[in-house]
Amino acid sequence: MPPLISVRDVSRIYRNGPKEIHALDRVSFEVNEGCFVSLVGPSGCGKSTLLKIVSGLLPASSGEVAVDGRGVRAPIENVGMVFQSPVLLKWKNVLGNIMLPVEFARLDRSPHMERARSLIRLVGLEGFEEMFPFQLSGGMQQRVSLCRALVTDPGILLMDEPFGALDAMTRDELDLELLRIWEERRKTVLFVTHNIQEAVFLSDFVVVMSARPGRVLSKLGIDLPRPRGVEIMSSSRFGEYTLQIRAMLAPASGSPALVAGSTT
Repeated sequence: MPPLISVRDVSRIYRNGPKEIHALDRVSFEVNEGCFVSLVGPSGCGKSTLLKIVSGLLPASSGEVAVDGRGVRAPIENVGMVFQSPVLLKWKNVLGNIMLPVEFARLDRSPHMERARSLIRLVGLEGFEEMFPFQLSGGMQQRVSLCRALVTDPGILLMDEPFGALDAMTRDELDLELLRIWEERRKTVLFVTHNIQEAVFLSDFVVVMSARPGRVLSKLGIDLPRPRGVEIMSSSRFGEYTLQIRAMLAPASGSPALVAGSTT
């Protein structure tokens, strides 16, 4: 079966007058349908840029991205995105924020409203439908953001360090919640993180990237049983994967985000 997402020799150069910043350099990897793949690497290595190129929000300077066999030339359909911050509209309640993609695409509200309410139950926000963002914790806001990304039932979920700004306990809780949703819905997920332990815990594969310009150092298969709970982090195999990735990133080991890691 051909890969759902194919990234081939993708480079990205930002130009500001005579100055050039090489963000990505000949990045190549593939993602099969239904896989959970994380991108991990030091700050500034182009992970978020790569996610935007895959989504079609940003063009590559060279190379090609294909989704389902078609080259990406513009923003693509069948994709849900979750950003570093929830980006909720403060004047809309939980249900209104989740339904935004339906409104923008002018889709039939009735089946999507039913799906929105199902997602609200799935992430534990039942009873909060009429609440506004200022009435929610950071973790609850990110749950709303996740529901919004899923409400049109996309096949691909692109996540740009969605839990990085949360406290460790909330981050662990949402990692578990994300795995539970993924195991139930089996979306294809491309997940950006600085956190090595999080990448190992969530993923089928981890794409390890170098410091800028971002290059692929390895695509490491994570052979750990599913479904996964926090107890798996105490296994020797989990520790071996974490140390293996840390060793690849040794030149960037001064970055706290690549050293500390959360407990999930």
